Amino acid sequence: MGNSDSKSQDDCFLQKLTEIIRNNFDNEQFGVKEAARIYGVSRSHMHRRLKKLTGKSVSQFIRELRLEKSMELLQKDMATVSEIAYSVGFHSPTYFNTCFKEYFGFTPGEAKIREHLQQERPKFEKSGNQKMKFTLASVILFLILLYGYFQYNSLWTKPPIDTPTTSSMPSSHSTKSIVVLPLKNWSGDPKLEYISDGMTDAVISRISEIREMDRVVPFTSSLQFKNSEKSLPELAKALKVFYILEGNFQKQGNLFKINLRLNDGPLNKLLWSGSYSGEWKANEIFEIQSKVAEKVATIMNVKLTEKDYDAFKGIPTKNEEAYNYYLLAKYQNNKFNQSSFKNAIPLYEKALDLDSTFIEPYLGLADIYVTGGAVWGMYGEQEAWRNAKYYLEKASLIDGDNIQLSDQLHIGKFYFDWNFEAVEQYVAETSARLGADNWNEYLFVDYYLKTGKYSYALSELNKLILEDPSYGWLFAIRASVIFFVSSSEEAKEDLEQYDPLFMDDMFYLREAAKWYYYFGAYDASKEKLEQLMNNFTDRPPIVVWLNALHYEMANNIEGVQESLTTLQKQFKEGSSGSPAWFMALYYCHIQNRKEVFNWLQKSYKSHEVEMTWLRAEPLLAPYRQDPMYLDLYKKMKFPVPPLTIPD
Repeated sequence: MGNSDSKSQDDCFLQKLTEIIRNNFDNEQFGVKEAARIYGVSRSHMHRRLKKLTGKSVSQFIRELRLEKSMELLQKDMATVSEIAYSVGFHSPTYFNTCFKEYFGFTPGEAKIREHLQQERPKFEKSGNQKMKFTLASVILFLILLYGYFQYNSLWTKPPIDTPTTSSMPSSHSTKSIVVLPLKNWSGDPKLEYISDGMTDAVISRISEIREMDRVVPFTSSLQFKNSEKSLPELAKALKVFYILEGNFQKQGNLFKINLRLNDGPLNKLLWSGSYSGEWKANEIFEIQSKVAEKVATIMNVKLTEKDYDAFKGIPTKNEEAYNYYLLAKYQNNKFNQSSFKNAIPLYEKALDLDSTFIEPYLGLADIYVTGGAVWGMYGEQEAWRNAKYYLEKASLIDGDNIQLSDQLHIGKFYFDWNFEAVEQYVAETSARLGADNWNEYLFVDYYLKTGKYSYALSELNKLILEDPSYGWLFAIRASVIFFVSSSEEAKEDLEQYDPLFMDDMFYLREAAKWYYYFGAYDASKEKLEQLMNNFTDRPPIVVWLNALHYEMANNIEGVQESLTTLQKQFKEGSSGSPAWFMALYYCHIQNRKEVFNWLQKSYKSHEVEMTWLRAEPLLAPYRQDPMYLDLYKKMKFPVPPLTIPD
């Protein structure tokens, strides 16, 4: 009896896992982590159990199911090989071709013209016992599909329930995903916009703390749709969510009120509506935020754990005025530009003057200095890191276990300290402690890329893009990963499709101009650079370097000299943005070895952020066996060996 029960459990495990994978064929970012999350077990547990039953890893099992599906589609001859590759979840037709040939013994192109494929496929030339297993798997799959058919019809043929607080959700809502749209400011005072935005951000933060949530759209993404005229189904499709929370905020004197509506986005159906009101006092503000998060979780059938309830109880500050200054600062910080950063700093400081135990302003200040030093060039890199560490140390005295604090600290250790060992250990320990689905791994995409962990980088980039496709630079960075794992041609093709969407995005234009150059698409690189120069006044070293490259290719000696003089001046003035590094890259371009290492040494001594590219930088490929390069690499203490084969 025990053996029968065990066998039944094993069959159910395989059935459920197969169904989960098949339901996600068209999701190219779907992998082991996503399968484990949806199933509700750890990755290690899933791997051990599947390995015991089939002898396969989870990734192999997923890949083979995708390939089997691709064979079915190829036999029907209803699409091109590339279209089929994408439809079954392969991000690269080239990689798909490789996997397909390895699995079946012939290419996808051959599959379309072969006769009697089932007889010819090497995978099916198996023993009688293996054939029996395949037959059993086919029967199981048929039963799954049959069960799914009746479940679908039983759910969708029921008469609609008009009660807005219904807890019975159709199966399409199994993914617990939600966007909280910015609350409309109905206070009659435009100056209170920062409060309505701040309350939205706070509610999102509370909901995000719920461990069982599959996806909560970040506030920065939600903000893009603040005044959108899109319908709820259109918003649900654009943001890839099922639930949409919308409402308004009112504040009159010392009283405030929030009116909310939770909707089924795809069906454009109201599920719940409610109102909350109270005095503008810290304890009441945070209590209402927690109540909203709890109510939303209940309607979405999300199970709340004891840790979730503990998180809800947290009160960041008891000082209403400090909270007001914090909301004002966060409102400025979210604009993400140099002037708004400068506006936010004194507001965060005022919040801390009123409540020195309020942790969020410390984290906000640290974020501004890290970003301002590494991205915007507002401060010298080491000056920025000193200021950021000061605020992070203050925050650690309040809550040393705060994840945002730990993330920011280790981002700084990577960029400014080059402490790869500490970051590597943090990546391993944090992932093991919290699990990949509960940790913001995406913060370390750059780390993964620069240390050769391309699969991790690609997985996290795809996750980020799914969560927020409004950040154009993510697509440029993804193209760079494809460049490393596949080819420059494929990377270029991937990037080209997004060009029309982000021609007004400074960060996209900067990254696209850089990577098109590496892809050998010099005209596209020049086009993005000209667009950048015409629309934005910022001239960090990377832009000056790109100008130098294109002047050199156009044989404009005067332009080259002007650009190099600017880079040298930036270096002498101690500007951030790694000017010495980009001087070295220019000399890589014209193949002047002596000057390459002259400027690399200066970049190293100045502790420039871009030195973290030493391992992966494409232009340094010809020098990777050079003793001077290897000496620098050793000093940098990368946690992985250097690349030994030039790109």
